[in-house]
Amino acid sequence: MKNPFTALLADKQSKKTAPQQDDSIKTSVLDLLSDGMVIFDGQVGSNAIFYANPAFLKYYGLPSNQVIGRNIIEFYSHYLNDDHIAELHSAVHEATSHTTEICVNQETKKGWLRINLEAMRKQGGGNHYLILNQADISQMKQVRQELKTSNQKLQQLVSNQNQRINEQEVQMGVMFEQAVDNMLLLNAELKVLDVNDSALSLFEHSKSDLLGLELTSLLYEFTENNIEDKLSSVEMYQEVPLDEVIKVSRTSDVLSLLGSVRYITMKTQKYIVLTLRDISKEQMAQNELRRSQSELEEVVRSLNLATQAGGIGIWSWDFTTNELSWDDRMYEIYGVDPDNCKNNYTMWQERVLEEDIFTAEEALNKARENLTQFNSEFRIQLPDKEIRWIKAAANVLFDQDGTTPIGMGGINIDVTKEKNAQANLRHESEIALAASEAKSMFLANMSHEIRTPMNGVVGMLSLLSESELNGEQKSMVTTIKDSALTLLHIINDILDFSKIEAGQMSLESVPVELQKLIERTLDVLCLQANNKGIELYLTYDASLPKVIMSDSVRLSQVLLNLVGNAVKFTDSTDEMKGKVWVSATLNQHDIAPYVEIIIEDNGIGMTEEQIEKLFKAFSQADTSTTRLYGGTGLGLSITRSLLEMMGGDIHVDSRFGVGSRFSVELPFIEVEEPPQDPTPNYVNGSRILFVTNDQNIATFCDINLANFRCKTNCVANMQRAIAVLDYAKKAGATIDLIIVGPDLYHYYEEKPLSQFNSALLEEQKFIFLSRDPSIESGLTKSNYYVMPCSPFKPSELTTAIGVMRELISCERNIKPIVNEPNQDIRENKTGLILVVDDQPTNRDVIQRQLNHLGYQCEMAVHGQEALHKWRNGSFDLVLTDCHMPVMDGYELTKQIRESERKDKTLGHTPIVAITANAMVEASEQCIASGMDDYLTKPVELKTLDQSIEKWMQLSPIPLEEKPSEDPSLEPEDVEVPTAKPPHDPICMSTLEQILGTKELSIVGPLLEGYWESVNEDIEKAEIALTDKNDGDLQQIAHAAKGAARSAGAEELADKFEVLQNTAHLKNWPELSDTLSSAKVELKRLQSYLVEHSIIEDTEVIYE
Repeated sequence: MKNPFTALLADKQSKKTAPQQDDSIKTSVLDLLSDGMVIFDGQVGSNAIFYANPAFLKYYGLPSNQVIGRNIIEFYSHYLNDDHIAELHSAVHEATSHTTEICVNQETKKGWLRINLEAMRKQGGGNHYLILNQADISQMKQVRQELKTSNQKLQQLVSNQNQRINEQEVQMGVMFEQAVDNMLLLNAELKVLDVNDSALSLFEHSKSDLLGLELTSLLYEFTENNIEDKLSSVEMYQEVPLDEVIKVSRTSDVLSLLGSVRYITMKTQKYIVLTLRDISKEQMAQNELRRSQSELEEVVRSLNLATQAGGIGIWSWDFTTNELSWDDRMYEIYGVDPDNCKNNYTMWQERVLEEDIFTAEEALNKARENLTQFNSEFRIQLPDKEIRWIKAAANVLFDQDGTTPIGMGGINIDVTKEKNAQANLRHESEIALAASEAKSMFLANMSHEIRTPMNGVVGMLSLLSESELNGEQKSMVTTIKDSALTLLHIINDILDFSKIEAGQMSLESVPVELQKLIERTLDVLCLQANNKGIELYLTYDASLPKVIMSDSVRLSQVLLNLVGNAVKFTDSTDEMKGKVWVSATLNQHDIAPYVEIIIEDNGIGMTEEQIEKLFKAFSQADTSTTRLYGGTGLGLSITRSLLEMMGGDIHVDSRFGVGSRFSVELPFIEVEEPPQDPTPNYVNGSRILFVTNDQNIATFCDINLANFRCKTNCVANMQRAIAVLDYAKKAGATIDLIIVGPDLYHYYEEKPLSQFNSALLEEQKFIFLSRDPSIESGLTKSNYYVMPCSPFKPSELTTAIGVMRELISCERNIKPIVNEPNQDIRENKTGLILVVDDQPTNRDVIQRQLNHLGYQCEMAVHGQEALHKWRNGSFDLVLTDCHMPVMDGYELTKQIRESERKDKTLGHTPIVAITANAMVEASEQCIASGMDDYLTKPVELKTLDQSIEKWMQLSPIPLEEKPSEDPSLEPEDVEVPTAKPPHDPICMSTLEQILGTKELSIVGPLLEGYWESVNEDIEKAEIALTDKNDGDLQQIAHAAKGAARSAGAEELADKFEVLQNTAHLKNWPELSDTLSSAKVELKRLQSYLVEHSIIEDTEVIYE
């Protein structure tokens, strides 16, 4: 078929006036087109391709014979998807102009085409041909896509940049608010737009008061032009200081400030940041320095005047030239003419007396050789033969390098008058001493002469009192005997005092059982104490040696004096029971151990003035003391003298109307082969239940048994004791014996324990305490033992325990009594209580009360220590005194409440005041300060228990459920059934609670710093353990525990807490094991920190 395109061109050209051209010329234009073009039949159903230009054929890589004649739809079906084929088919069918972009996505051809379809109509109408033009737009599409991608990236970059700018502005805002410096944000008109917290504190205003203020109204005498001038010469963000000192007036003072300014931009706006630094303290320091310099100059002037007035001569000695330099006063002292004197070392030697020159030169040469201070006294002879005493002192002088000694500079003082006065004083003293010795000898002789017949009188009176006498005669004999013994005691005091003054008193050193000696002293004074209704108690440290070397007679005399005075000056009243407490404990000085014996009473006490003259001979607190109580006033003087002879000392602490406390420090030497003390063998680990309302008895029993690791509890009556026994039996625990207090002794003597019809009581063993001095210790039947407790003697208590545990035999059986015990063992209660009180006795009392109630507690001596413990611990309740040194209870409460307001996770810790002030105003002040409740001293146990239970319910931290425990065991004795699975050395949840985040970028630096500090803590603890310094070890462990908890190192904190709580027991092997386990945990911590890239693997822990 003839190519219709040629005819088409011919038809078009026939309409023109131009001449006919060749077909090849007509088609050359289409052939040269860069876009593909085809012409095909427009007849529906045919659509055959008549012409395809080279560009079309080249695009598909086909020859002309494989294209011409093919249906246009069928041809494209090999390259287009169904949607594009349908679109093309519709356009061809309708024979309309159509332009579209289609994707060629076949294995042989891929790309994008723009297809343009045009219809060529015949003259008579109707479709004849269709022309399809295709352009390869793949590159254009790619450029479009890349442009779109670039736009998207650009938009993302802009968005990220805006986000970073916003974050930076937020960070700048946070830094601005939390900056330590005082900072103000100003606009161009120097009006305040924002103020940080530091500046608010500086100006003592709220932020709302300052915003919008002009700077000049806030800072008086301030020139705003100063800021503009400074900022005009610097770049953006560059800080420039202001020259002038800025003044700020506050409520109570005026501050001096230095300022600096800089431009910043935020959201294209320019602002000014003004930073103010308080230099008030620096100015005060400068003023103080100027004042000190002025004072120093005045001191120098005064010193010159003093040397002139005091006859002090100043000299220097040149080691190289051997020349001396003297001031005018030196020449005056040595009585020589400066113009006619060769001033050198030889001249000085000639002036010093021959018998003094050796000593003086020796001291001078030693100072020169050893580069130390020179001090000496010597005599000189003036030219007129006058003798003068000189006191000399000097220091070695060095060259500018401070290494080579070049001379010596010092002073000479004429002390002739002082030496003469001392000589006169010695002469007078010798005369007085001779008179004193004569007096002492006279007193000693007279005392001896009186004492001999008095012994006969007393002896005969003793015999007479044993004979048959009627009532009146016995009364008369008793009076005579008491008077004779009093007189004999006075004579003995005088004799002892005379011996001490005359230096005739000597001591012996023999083995002494100290506990027996003290108990015998109490036995001697027991009758006098009972007659006055006074209770005598002894607590004895079981760690003391059983036998020491001492003078038993003189030591007994010391104790009789002190305890006798305590009994003498103490009385019992309806309001208060008289009490004398003697305690003996083992203590240690830097180099040697010593026994500390304390005698404490609640008697009449003394004032400071009375204490000052207490140990003077023939002196008592005041004249009324002699009239009321008698005596010579020699007892304490003799006591101190005897103790000083033994190498000991005595101290007194007393308050008038409250009581006195005498503390004796007695060094001792242990015997070479000390006897074995069997007491621990039959007392250690005993489980004892007290049934008594007498807190004194319970307390002193508990103190004496504490060293034997006894487990004790106390209840008020036998019904409670039965309940405790029942509970213990169900828990599989045993109670070794029950001790019934003296307050219940007679009750159960009259009403047998069988009244309770309790099999549990029948199975128990009992010790009954009685204040009846006629009662003798011993068994009344197989399971009942009776012992007197007036006086209370630890040896009798331990013996009774040994008998009842059938570990020692009983030496005596006495008349049976009807007697049975009762006790109350409370279950250990959950919750930790912080007790704050500066008075040791108060702390001891409340601690014992809380232990009795079953609570755990920690002690603090003032508010600052308590605040530290509260911040580093987890307490359910705070019991605090109101008035204490360092920080009182009101301030402590304020600090705790402030911390709780800042950190809502802390909750609300109940705080209860315990104070001696019972006034209504005091309670109101406590509540106003933020406390929750108020108790007045003395606090009864029931009242304390009710208050604790009330406020424990509001504790900020839920109380953990504890397993049922053996009621006779303390918490440390409860076995943990299974070990906890190992976990990470750092508790991240704890750190998140503390820091508010677990983000490693924030937590990492904290843990890195903790790693350094904990290694130092371990090293310090190792040193304290090596030195066996329990005090340092306890302090180090306490601080390390708090740091570990703050860092989330819970396991390490537990180890340090064990060290802290057990250091005072001085069980060094056990403490060493605990520290070793802490080191193991430290290695786990190291591995953890290395694994998380917090520290380097090369960092080695302390070994």
